[in-house]
Amino acid sequence: MRSAGRRAAVLLAVLVTAMAALTGVFAAPAGAASGRIGVSVTFDKPSYGTGDEIHATVKLTNNNSGRATGLTVFQYFDPIDLYVPYGGWGALQNRPGLTIEAGGSFELTVSGHVRDPEQATTALRGTVFDDTGFGVGSFDSRVPVTKVPGRATGIFYADRNGDGVLDGGEPLAGATLTLRYVTGSRNYTATSDAEGKFTFDLPAGDYTLGGDVVDGWLVRWQTVRITPDTPDLLVRGAPPLNGALTASLAFTQDSYRPGDLAHLTVTLANSGSTPLTGIVAACNRIGDGYMLNGTGPGWGDLVWDRGVTIAAGETRTFDVSETVPQASFDRGKVVAACDFGYSEVDIENHANARAQASVPGGQAVVEGTIGHVGDNGEVTEGLAGTEVVLVADQHCPVAGRQTTDGTGHFLFEGVAPGPEYRLYFLTPAGWKTKYENPTGVEVQGPPANHYAYRIAAEEGDAPAPEVPVNPADCG
Repeated sequence: MRSAGRRAAVLLAVLVTAMAALTGVFAAPAGAASGRIGVSVTFDKPSYGTGDEIHATVKLTNNNSGRATGLTVFQYFDPIDLYVPYGGWGALQNRPGLTIEAGGSFELTVSGHVRDPEQATTALRGTVFDDTGFGVGSFDSRVPVTKVPGRATGIFYADRNGDGVLDGGEPLAGATLTLRYVTGSRNYTATSDAEGKFTFDLPAGDYTLGGDVVDGWLVRWQTVRITPDTPDLLVRGAPPLNGALTASLAFTQDSYRPGDLAHLTVTLANSGSTPLTGIVAACNRIGDGYMLNGTGPGWGDLVWDRGVTIAAGETRTFDVSETVPQASFDRGKVVAACDFGYSEVDIENHANARAQASVPGGQAVVEGTIGHVGDNGEVTEGLAGTEVVLVADQHCPVAGRQTTDGTGHFLFEGVAPGPEYRLYFLTPAGWKTKYENPTGVEVQGPPANHYAYRIAAEEGDAPAPEVPVNPADCG
């Protein structure tokens, strides 16, 4: 709780200081260094066109008599501000930040694109914070942007036979397509004519197209580069999946080590009467570090910007591969959780599949306290003498058994992450758990970084849960 409170306090200080930066007023805490960090910004060109990559050199100079530590940059995000991709600020992006000795300086070149192509100027603006959470410098540098006219024409068609090719009778009239500027919220639309033709007149740059259902047809998500002379676009509307696509995943080994190249067999089946063309994989949508991402050359044509064809009534298998991430060691498993369909459109109707393999060797801790729980979630009175059984979904289910001490505390060490675990509580007579018994727990390492569970108990009687028993061959 203390760390969460500190993060909240730091965030509040950041927000307050950012507001102060807009007015040019910075308040330093008592005892803080009175000097400031000087910041200069130099663009590599006197002006840019829409669609250009913009490069700027940012120089920080420590004007204090002492070391400046924990320096980070908060960049502004208004439509006028330059879009710098995540990671573009290097050591200035996140804590612990950068250290600059007294009188020293640091230079970094950042690159990005205009956030709004309709702006006549782009700016690189922001505030520099130190490890106290207070602003110690600011910058505001601007450069002209010329709107370069872009033009894109093409045909939108409904691929009625699913072959991925424009055939006679397939151009679709009266369909509205949308191009979205990739670094902002600016959208542009065009409607196809009687021959399925459309025209976009808009500033040059990178745009996303698709991810939409247009008149019942699925338009896959893609990035297009718009220039004054963009090659004609052929935009396909794919038929709905209608449940015809099914998928399964299977690792080719039962266990791996971090860094191993894991192979999986992907099986896709089309039970429909129309070919499914342009099917791709999307994996690890929740962004967990122990999961495979479904990207890279090992996934072949299943990556998001390519696609495979599954003929009507056909079942196809694909061998894909990806490196087992380091984070899988602390979870005891590597997981592939993917959905399959047209790239980033109609996701709720994609075919889903999941597989996992073990990554043995890690150790974790399961710790907690059972007893009366107060209004703030703390255990105010521990329940001694409670038998606690740690059970895993595996052949030998009972992983550990303990009795709580006088404070209601229990601790299981050296627990192997990987299986799903549950805690069973066999309370003394006259007591029961307030909520679920057994209760599921997360088991993951490293041991020094674990959550201490607080289990609410109250006076009363309840049937004891039936604890699984290890088979005789478990020893």
